[in-house]
Amino acid sequence: MKDSTLSLLLALGRPLSPAYSALMKVRAWAYRRGYLATRRLSCPVISIGNLSLGGTGKTPHVLAVANWLKSRGISPAVVSRGYGGRAGRGPIVVSDGTKVLVSPRDAGDEPVMMAEALLNIPVVVGSDRYAGGKLAVERFGAQAIVLDDGFQHMALSRDVDLVLLPAINFFGTQWVFPGGDLREPVSALSRATAILLTRADALSLADQEIGRRELQTMVPGRPVFLSEMRATRFLSMEGEVETPDALAGEPLFAVCALAGPEFFFAILENLETDLKGRVAFPDHYSYKRDDLSKLMAQAGKQGARALVITHKDRVKIEPIWRELAANGEELLPIWVLEIEARPEEGFWNMLEAKLSD
Repeated sequence: MKDSTLSLLLALGRPLSPAYSALMKVRAWAYRRGYLATRRLSCPVISIGNLSLGGTGKTPHVLAVANWLKSRGISPAVVSRGYGGRAGRGPIVVSDGTKVLVSPRDAGDEPVMMAEALLNIPVVVGSDRYAGGKLAVERFGAQAIVLDDGFQHMALSRDVDLVLLPAINFFGTQWVFPGGDLREPVSALSRATAILLTRADALSLADQEIGRRELQTMVPGRPVFLSEMRATRFLSMEGEVETPDALAGEPLFAVCALAGPEFFFAILENLETDLKGRVAFPDHYSYKRDDLSKLMAQAGKQGARALVITHKDRVKIEPIWRELAANGEELLPIWVLEIEARPEEGFWNMLEAKLSD
């Protein structure tokens, strides 16, 4: 969607924002007072969510927390709604920890991506997150649940409620949906256990601390932590692995379907790749054969030697790429840039303390 079109839609929706904001406040109050039911699982729940509609690096942080729990000897499972899939209320097991069992069409792209990335950690999807967590506990012996995109899902009780905000421009348009990009008013941060400022490496050390202090003033008593997003490697469709700096100077054509595509492009520029072109589809876009053929042709015309995509895009593009290759079509190579979240040490100390309470 073009920026001008998006700006027009937000402007048209702005008169409705106060009503939606009030509705979300009433909803949170009803859960807090017990008028809407909240259910508790038999194990700790760590929720990782957003205040905005997306683009904060939530999925890499879900992976980081799940892997941290595993490293501490705690058997976790990830429970997600599975946006864009057919799971409905679910629950559907995306991965039993050893293999991916369903497609992105059924589970959504992000759960399948997480299932591919996590070793010995089950992934379950469904809009009924309590049922998903209960299944993970009973079938896989999960000792902790990492709730993906859970801040607004108050029907499931959580022990740690983490909210991710971008280090640059915390609150986007500052307006609540449908006139802006916030899911709830900023006052909802009072429910958070802690706040993580993501992509903090884009700021100077001085600006990082200014941002931290500003939020601590706005939400007293809530710790604010910084988190960096770092490229870890390039992975080809054939399984070839390269270090993040190995493609410096390489003419590439960047493609993604993310809520915040500019971040992906910025990382590639920081790695000093030679970007010949870039295409951003809407978040969770479902790629088709014709899309990939056109992208290959466009990239070739602009002098690129390969496409570069995200892991999230790979789960939808790879089956198409392999089908086209099997039919003998001449294709450019595709590199997948893998990224990981690296919260500061104080964040892990806080999490350790909360789980020990």
